[in-house]
Amino acid sequence: MKTIAVWLVIAVLFASTADARQTINGCLIKRRASCPGANLAGANLSKSNLGSADLSGADLSGANLSGDKISEANLMKANLSNANLAEADLSESYLNNANLSHANLIKADLSQSTMPGVNLMEANLAGANFSLANLKGADLTGANAKGTVFAMTSLVDANLSRADLTEATLIGADLRNAILLDTRFCKTTMPDKSINNSGCQK
Repeated sequence: MKTIAVWLVIAVLFASTADARQTINGCLIKRRASCPGANLAGANLSKSNLGSADLSGADLSGANLSGDKISEANLMKANLSNANLAEADLSESYLNNANLSHANLIKADLSQSTMPGVNLMEANLAGANFSLANLKGADLTGANAKGTVFAMTSLVDANLSRADLTEATLIGADLRNAILLDTRFCKTTMPDKSINNSGCQK
């Protein structure tokens, strides 16, 4: 009887977990979800697992994705403007030409992600990790990149105008043809490991 009771408990727990999965506008929120072009604007997806999902062209504007595992996902041309991605794992994901303007990416992991042409205007990148990421041609105008790690990151042709790079790490980063108009450097570790304090308040 005890064995039957144990299996019943396991079955109930499994059913509860399955029922807990959200379906939003036809998109089942799960690992490897296939939801290209889905409308997930404003959705609460906090701490979901969307690893390896296809969300290319999806509308995730204003969505709460904080703490999510979205590694190895396809988010090409997705709209993530004003989304909350704090502490989310976006490592090894594809964000080509995605819109992340005004997004919250505090302490997010975007290491080894492919992000050419991504829009990060006015985004909060404080403490985020972009190590080994491809940000070629990215727009980081006015971004808060305090303490952000760009180690070995490609920032070729990127626009860093008015970005705050206080205490950021750029060791090994490629800044060829990057726009650095009014970019703030303070306690910033440059590609050659030198410290740039040119923008520190006196």
